[in-house]
Amino acid sequence: MDINTKRINDILQISVKGRLDAFGALELDDAFNNVIKKNDIHILIDMKDVHYLSSAGIRVLLQVNKKLQKRGGDLHLCHVNQYPSEVLEMTGLDNVFLIHSGKENAVSRITQEMDKTAEINWNDAPSYTQNNIELTVYKSSQKSAILKAVGDISKVLFAQLEQKDIYSRKFSETEYSIGLGALGDDINEYMQILGEMITIGGTMVWLPTDGHDTPDFLTPYKDTGNVTIHTGFNAALEGDFNDIMIVKGKNEESFTISTLYAAVFNIARQTQPNFNGVISTAMQADLDEFYSSGVKIAPVKKFAPENHQMITHEDNFKDWMDINSEPKHHWETMISFGVGMDLSGSISTIEKEALHTLFYLNPANTGDNELILHNHAVIFKHIPLKKTCDLDKTIKNIVNKGKFMDMRHLLDNTKIKQAVIGVSYITDIVFENE
Repeated sequence: MDINTKRINDILQISVKGRLDAFGALELDDAFNNVIKKNDIHILIDMKDVHYLSSAGIRVLLQVNKKLQKRGGDLHLCHVNQYPSEVLEMTGLDNVFLIHSGKENAVSRITQEMDKTAEINWNDAPSYTQNNIELTVYKSSQKSAILKAVGDISKVLFAQLEQKDIYSRKFSETEYSIGLGALGDDINEYMQILGEMITIGGTMVWLPTDGHDTPDFLTPYKDTGNVTIHTGFNAALEGDFNDIMIVKGKNEESFTISTLYAAVFNIARQTQPNFNGVISTAMQADLDEFYSSGVKIAPVKKFAPENHQMITHEDNFKDWMDINSEPKHHWETMISFGVGMDLSGSISTIEKEALHTLFYLNPANTGDNELILHNHAVIFKHIPLKKTCDLDKTIKNIVNKGKFMDMRHLLDNTKIKQAVIGVSYITDIVFENE
């Protein structure tokens, strides 16, 4: 087997030619031992000239991938030929490695990952103090971010959903989203238990309205498109986190979600010339007091309130909504996603009809009346919070490895101690009809 190695811009690139069988695996293992350095995080293997792969070769690749992942990186493969590709798929390992069609795409992806994980001197990043919250801001992306919405939230609020109002979404289409949804293959069954839902880092978590008050979740390792998310209403982020913020209360005091949003809005008004008053946030936070609500009955037409009012109407609210007014989950880890609208400034660039699909007044919320927030959260046993500019990867690691505890609709008076948040400045809300 011919093995050639080179480093270009700190990326170790290995070209392999020959059969990656038991003997070839020994040679590749020796090569890895000789060339991998302690600071190697991402490694690229060009398999253009490899037409045979066995479990022996896969084992060596897995060992290196495991080592790199402990460092926060990955093993990348490019130019994988048909037979090796089929072997990886047959063994269920085609999603373990990051596989790219060509070397240029692979190098571009690795470079992006290295930029994200590069050491950031947070002391040099812009800092702000708003509402007794200290916020340090890292500019992550200048790309525009939009929300893609399906369904009609008014049909949810008036409990008028029918089968024709249910949409199916692939997991890959809803990496970060909130809404009302369910999983299952029988619409007559899951329509009866539609509940609050969130997708966070690609995992779908939902609270079935089956009377058990127990959230359920599904993490896909391969999105085949055969298992989909069913939703009567969903708003999903399309785009990147524009800013990563490290936030904490002054003098280690806790602060509410509404206070945090108000602080972010104030900074946005100062720093974003085209800001129109709508953001989405994803965060990892250390909880102090968790307050929540949740739909208790699937808002479908046959269950609609007899008075024909919204489920949030004062005469219906107690029957339809489960409100947690006692603080829970002190000092656990919260992973959340949601959207917020600042009523104190101009939001003229987004149509009012679009805004009405996302925001409604929840009677359980007692926060700032100049803000309307819509957030869902998942609770895990506490995981130490670390400063990072790659929040997406951190969230995915927590979702995949953390001890799941709870999922709810997040109320604005929830208090947190500190957080890492990804802020996206929403430029538009786009409706999808299929």
